[in-house]
Amino acid sequence: MATRTDSGWSTFFIITIFIAVVATWAFIPPALIRSAWAAERAEVYAIAGKSETNVYGRTMDDLQKSLASDFRGFIIEAEAIGQGPLGNTGFSRWTQDRIVATWLWIGLIAYRLQVLMGWLLPGIPLVLAAYMDGQFVREIRKYSFVAQSPIRHKLGVRVMWMVLAGLAGWIVLPVPMPSLLAPVLIVSISYSLWLWVSNLQKRL
Repeated sequence: MATRTDSGWSTFFIITIFIAVVATWAFIPPALIRSAWAAERAEVYAIAGKSETNVYGRTMDDLQKSLASDFRGFIIEAEAIGQGPLGNTGFSRWTQDRIVATWLWIGLIAYRLQVLMGWLLPGIPLVLAAYMDGQFVREIRKYSFVAQSPIRHKLGVRVMWMVLAGLAGWIVLPVPMPSLLAPVLIVSISYSLWLWVSNLQKRL
């Protein structure tokens, strides 16, 4: 019964997120995404200096190579909707705004992924060290009179999922987000992984 309840809540949560993303895409002004991108660029520049320009340039180069021609075609088609005696100018303007918003949103996500990759350089060794230390703690506890804590193990699993959800939100949400959230999330993943592994059952 509990499993069905959990599954029902998970399905409801996923559907709610999907509806929220679609509604955001349908109504968000492109200027809001552009301002979020500019604000985050300023924060990253304050930390990384001129290296931020390389991150932004790499993001734009990737977008230009892979998607620029397609989006230009989409905009031309959207402009054609508002032309002629039967053209719908309002729908054409809305369509063009959605195309621009999609372009900027994809660019913002790509930019955040580039920033995340920069933080992963020192972050991956930290995650691996947390995992190895958790394994050593678990091995030591196997030969000592110390009971493993299922509560801490479950807490580690839940914190891990919460942090991964936060990481996904930081990457996807089209609003200004703190650039230092990425290293905080990496540290949180490391701690939750250590908590999870170090409290695994001894017989596994």
